[in-house]
Amino acid sequence: MTFIKNKRLLNYSERLRRLQISAVLLLLLLLIPLSLLFCISYQQAEKNRLSEYQQEASSLVRVINRKLFRMTSVSNQIPVDAFNYYRYVHNPVTKQTQKVVSSLAELDGSQNITGLVGYFQIDHKGNFNSPIWPDAITIDELSDTSNEIQTLEAITRREMAVSVYHTVFQSKSIRAMLNNGLDLKRSQFDVSFDLPEYIIFYRVISVLELPVLQGYVVKRGPYLQQQVTNILENRRFDIPIMVTLKIVDETLAHTHFLYLPSENAPAVSLPQTPESSYMQQPIYETRLDWPYKNYTISVTSKPMPLAESTIFSLIFNGILLIAIVSACYGFYRFSVKQLALSEEKVNFISSVSHELKTPLTSIKMYSEMLKSGMVTSPKHQGEYFDFICDESDRLARLIDNILQLSAFERQQQNVAPEYVPLTVLQNIIHSKISSLTDKHNFKQVHCMEFAEPESILAYIEPDAFTQVVINITDNAIKFFESANIDDNDRKKIDFTFCRHPTNQNMVQLEIRDYGNGISKEQEEKIFELFYRGSSELTRNTKGTGIGLALVRELVLSQQGEVQVQCRQPGLALLVSFRLKLRDDDYA
Repeated sequence: MTFIKNKRLLNYSERLRRLQISAVLLLLLLLIPLSLLFCISYQQAEKNRLSEYQQEASSLVRVINRKLFRMTSVSNQIPVDAFNYYRYVHNPVTKQTQKVVSSLAELDGSQNITGLVGYFQIDHKGNFNSPIWPDAITIDELSDTSNEIQTLEAITRREMAVSVYHTVFQSKSIRAMLNNGLDLKRSQFDVSFDLPEYIIFYRVISVLELPVLQGYVVKRGPYLQQQVTNILENRRFDIPIMVTLKIVDETLAHTHFLYLPSENAPAVSLPQTPESSYMQQPIYETRLDWPYKNYTISVTSKPMPLAESTIFSLIFNGILLIAIVSACYGFYRFSVKQLALSEEKVNFISSVSHELKTPLTSIKMYSEMLKSGMVTSPKHQGEYFDFICDESDRLARLIDNILQLSAFERQQQNVAPEYVPLTVLQNIIHSKISSLTDKHNFKQVHCMEFAEPESILAYIEPDAFTQVVINITDNAIKFFESANIDDNDRKKIDFTFCRHPTNQNMVQLEIRDYGNGISKEQEEKIFELFYRGSSELTRNTKGTGIGLALVRELVLSQQGEVQVQCRQPGLALLVSFRLKLRDDDYA
């Protein structure tokens, strides 16, 4: 047994509701995967972009580690006897030994160490000397002011040596080594960071089989700032970055390096209070290698700019999104129009049924009355015959309109325009619509704005032109009467031939009525098929909604154009056709 589901037919509002739900679901089914793909691709692009900068920042840190280590390692190449004011150099040619001033004793900065305070040497007994000063410096000598120094250079040297002395003996790690005994295992340079403003480089070396502590002191800030700045100036970031050097577990202020890219050479500055915007995007952070393990270095920047590939991807996804939304909206609008057209066809069938049934019933009734002999008066018989004839003509026009519109839709309508004088067209109008206007007591007002209308030819097909004029006139009379306008002065229709206002190769026929006119919304839809401007249930005007749609098709088939204009009062339909003068040879 086959079960058939009983489903009632849906009305227009129910079908429209289902269409709206389907359109929204379709749009969501398309947008949700696209949005997820867009978000994933965007996040991946951001990760790739950040990864590129992380690799560059990691390379920067490796270079910094390598340079700081090399600076420490190079110190091991300093000769042991260079830490004395005088050195003894053997000349292999003369086989003599010369006494020369140590290169570390120069005041011209030939050591090329930024922030250098001075070199020092301390023997196992705690005796201090610096290559900048020829004599040993002790506590007693620091307090002895009886020895006058004559030259400015000597004063400068002694002050430098004293400064180094004070700095070195402030270091707890240095004093601890001296107190505990010097360990010759520390023969390679190491670093002490226990002074906030200084770094002490030191080594323990054997001199005459006795341990001696040698080293030098640099100012922490200038020394490290110069090393990092020199490295940053040789890097190539394409965005501004902030490099921060900070000490772990200490309260010392951080050192910030602001890198600004440039076409020629990047600019590196040391801001005291850096902008917070340059630290919004963390890129890379790590501890430095030995001997700077108590330092961490971080690289930050402003929010990452989008890469070109990401921008192109965003543009493509945006275009795709617009295309999908437009396609869904177009599908929805097309479907709504199809639903509306379907509803209009149902209304059209209802209208046609009514338009056919009413006159047919009247014709049948009057015919039966005449046939039965109930009407004996010749006058009344004539009136009945006229009514039957008028209703038959109206039915014929209705059927012709339907058949002709159907032919246009199937592109089977053959219209062969030809050039016809305006005087002939004026006569066609007067003769073809006289019966219609006289029946409803309307007056025709004809106006010709051409001095010699017989010499001006319009490109029309007479039968199609006649149908256009009849449809427009019938439509005007019908809506005038349905509006119940009680003004006999307005019961007229104007027919005016004039030149086209913008195209001098066309002639325009203005057909104007003096009814209530139409709204702006109706003005845009008046030529649509089946459009009648109100609900079928409330409409009391006869018609099927195909008259003006057929007018448009007929005018276009004659290579013309038709427009509508609201007037006060009434409405004007402007029908334009190609023209030529009678003596012209062109068509």
